[in-house]
This record gives sequence, structure tokens and C-alpha cells, in this order.
Amino acid sequence: MKFDHLWTEFLEALRRSIFLSIGAPENHDFNWDVLAAKLLSKLVIIVVLITLFWLLSRGLRRLIQSIAKRIHANPMIINVINNSIHFFWLLASSITVLSQFGLSEQYLQAVSRAAIVSLIFYVIWMLFTKLTMRFLDRFYIDDSLKQLLRNIISVLLVIFGIAAIMAQFGFNIISIMAGLGLVGIAVSFAAQSTLSNFIAGITILIERPFHIGDWVRINKFEGKITQILLRTTHIRNRDNLLIIIPNSTVANAEVTNLTAHERMRFESYCRISLQEDVEKARQAILARLDLEDEYLKQPAPSVDVSQFAESGIVLIVRYWLEPYQMERLPRIQEKLLEHVKEALRDAEIDVPFPHIKLLTDRSEDETY
Repeated sequence: MKFDHLWTEFLEALRRSIFLSIGAPENHDFNWDVLAAKLLSKLVIIVVLITLFWLLSRGLRRLIQSIAKRIHANPMIINVINNSIHFFWLLASSITVLSQFGLSEQYLQAVSRAAIVSLIFYVIWMLFTKLTMRFLDRFYIDDSLKQLLRNIISVLLVIFGIAAIMAQFGFNIISIMAGLGLVGIAVSFAAQSTLSNFIAGITILIERPFHIGDWVRINKFEGKITQILLRTTHIRNRDNLLIIIPNSTVANAEVTNLTAHERMRFESYCRISLQEDVEKARQAILARLDLEDEYLKQPAPSVDVSQFAESGIVLIVRYWLEPYQMERLPRIQEKLLEHVKEALRDAEIDVPFPHIKLLTDRSEDETY
């Protein structure tokens, strides 16, 4: 019984709230015919006013487009104007709906001021981000950094915009900003590692020691840069394994960009016997390498004496490659040694190998 009584009181309070929301006096007896008539009349007024506002906004936008075609106006400015007109139509429609359901004049004024403030912040966001992106394009800033700056600007404008909107309803902006500051300090202490990687990522994007597609060596890791994110850098090695390195590690590491220039020089070593002619070996190796397309013809490969070892002469073979060949570098170096061996064999040049030779001193008439 208590539950039935509670449910009845709830329905009664709900009916009274609905009745009062359309402007009926508080002591008015409930008459659902009157309620339906009032509600229908308010809906008709709302539909008529919203339609008029829509027709007005559509006419203004068509007028703006017509003028823009004649004077060849900036599309960005026209887009801002059209969005502003559409925004005012939504604002007028919202105020119309709210006013028909008995909201106070003071509250409607606060809603209007808040809407105008949000429109101002929207226009500032549109113009400022567009101008900033155009300014950064002149300096060929990395796309990831441009997106980061755009996001930072957007977040800051949203925070200030929300604070300004809340101020129109009587909230204290100073208290809100102070609270956000305390929250920011707490978050920074709780996420020091993430923030260090984040700052290092910004540094990498600004200094640009490498780009996506470069072949780099970071500490003991070597591979192709596939992604440069704000927290990590991704590289793919020759075994097709993905290596994810924190940006703080990258910022503090010795980074070697192997493909920073149009071509790279590499070297391999080989030996010939001490009795062999160095020039003959040089010409044989260069002639063999000239038959292969993998090595650049300009600059041309070179063969020089590196050192005199105990078992022979060490030759150093230098050759140039293009950046796209970095992924196949081990295979190219292996084939180079095969080509050198073939060249020395065809030229009948002796290649030394470890062996022991015993020499004895004996007289001619010694017999066994």
C-alpha cells in the first residue's frame, strides 16, 4: 500500500511539472484538454518561428555565396560566415523552444551570451588554426608536429571556451582555472615518464634527425623508420620485426642516419699473396664489379691497399649504394665477396690461406 501511495504521488508531481512547464498557474486544476491545446499551440508557434529562421538563414547564405562568386572571396572566410549564419539559426531556434516552455528571461539571456561566446571561440579557432598551418607550411614543418600544434591550440581554446561559457551562468572562472592547474600538476607528477617521451617526441619532430623511410641505427637497433609518434618511434629491421623505442631513449642515443644523403659508401676486405701484383688485382676486381648493376658507376668503386699482414696484402674495396638498397645490404656485401673471389680466380692471383711450410737445411751428399 505504501508503494502504491508513493507511485500515485510521483505521477501527480509529474503531471504538475508538465502542466507548469507550459505556463499554467500553480493552483490551476488539471484539465488535460487545456493542456493539449496549450501544448499544440506552442508547438505550432515553435514550428512557424523555426521555419522562418531557417528560410532567413538559407536566404542569407545564398546571398553570401552569390557575392563571394563575384568578388572571388577567400573560401575560408565564406565558410566561417556560413557556419556563423547556421549557428545563429540554431541559437534562435533553441531560444524559441526554451521561451515557449516558461524559462526565465535571465536564463535565456545567459544562454544567448553563452552561445555568442562559443561562436566567438569557434571563429577564433577556425582563423587561428588555418593561419598557423599556412605559416608552418612555409617552413616545411613535419606533418606530425603540425597536427600536434593544431591539437594543442584546439584543446586550449576548448578549455578557455568552456570556462567563458560557464562564466555566463555565474560560475567563477578563476576557481575553475585554478582547479585545472592543480589537476595538471598532479597529472604531470603521475606521468613523468610519459611526459618525458612526449617532450622528446616534440624535439625529434622539430630537429628532424630522420624522416619516415630513412634507414637508421639507434644504439644496437638498425632498421627503417616506419612511424614517428609523440611517445615512441617505430623501426622495422631486415627480419621484418617491428622495434618500438621510447622517444626519450632516441633523444639520448647516438643516432646514425644511414640514408640521410643520396648515396652511401661501404667497404669490404680481401687478401692477396705478398708476391702478387697489387695493380693487377685492382684491375681484375674493378673490371668484375663494373659488370654488376648493384654498385654505382659514379662515384666508381675503388680498390686500395689497407695493410701488409703476415699472410698477405689486405685490400679494401670501397663501393657506393643508393638508399633503397639498404634493406638488401647484407646480401649485396655477400655477393661482393663472391665477385672478388671470381675476379682473383680468373686473373690467376693467389689468395693466401693459413698453412705451415717446413724448410730444412741439409747437405747435398746426405743420404737416408
